[in-house]
Amino acid sequence: MNSGLPGRTTVYQGRITNSTIWDRFALRSDDVLVVTPPKCGTTWTQAIILMLIHGKIGMDKVLDEISLWVDCGFRDVDDRAARLTAQTFRRCIKSHTPFDGITYNPDCTYFAVYRHPLDVHFSMRLFALSMNVDLMNDRFPEDISEGFRMFLDDRSKDGGNDDMTLDSITGHYLSFRRWAHLPNVHLVHYADLKRDPKAQVQRIAEIIGCHHPESFIDEVVEGSRFDTMKQNARVAVTEQKSVLDDASSFFASGTNNKWEKYLSAEEVDRYRRRVRELLPEADVQWLEWGSATA
Repeated sequence: MNSGLPGRTTVYQGRITNSTIWDRFALRSDDVLVVTPPKCGTTWTQAIILMLIHGKIGMDKVLDEISLWVDCGFRDVDDRAARLTAQTFRRCIKSHTPFDGITYNPDCTYFAVYRHPLDVHFSMRLFALSMNVDLMNDRFPEDISEGFRMFLDDRSKDGGNDDMTLDSITGHYLSFRRWAHLPNVHLVHYADLKRDPKAQVQRIAEIIGCHHPESFIDEVVEGSRFDTMKQNARVAVTEQKSVLDDASSFFASGTNNKWEKYLSAEEVDRYRRRVRELLPEADVQWLEWGSATA
């Protein structure tokens, strides 16, 4: 077990991330933070938490106005800090930054959400290619095999997850796994959210101290289903309109095992070897499958 507490030791600044904003606002004791690599179930988890906090299904404001992506590198940091500070309700804050780049407060609640790295890669590929601006097209060339080689072989850089490499995903995971023994740090897996969404909603509700009747929990499960979120994409991800022609494309398909129709057996074997260079076997199994095994 680690001694001490997490702390900010790294500044992440890249084309998508700017972690310097953490110097510009203060966390509150009841804040809930959703901190994930992209395409791991961030919006899904945010939606669940917001419904539980506000006690209602659906949003009367767009999700991004309620639950800000705090360290987005292509938004004005001072404006974002001011908007966070002005919020008077219980805040749910989104970040894609590793734990060593964000502020830790022992009274806040942290959810770190993960997904099978191969699903992350191909979900991000679909998302990047649907953008109407070039934020990361160089990471996802037309040649799928070349993009996959980059995913496996390249190292993460100053932006943390900005290059969306396997190294950056496992690094983000390890930054939270190291502190998972703390009572306010909770790991969540996309596969568990899909496998038993009601159990996961109940777990999240208990962690953040939101007590609702079972009938409302059922409504949250229904209201946060993939098809519902995709249908309501204009509400859920309005900020994405600046980078997407069709906001609903943000949600891709919501399925797992995306790689099976794209990768050869040799490429899958290369992934399996590489991920085990980066993580112990038990962590590989959890990062890929959550509480279940393959």
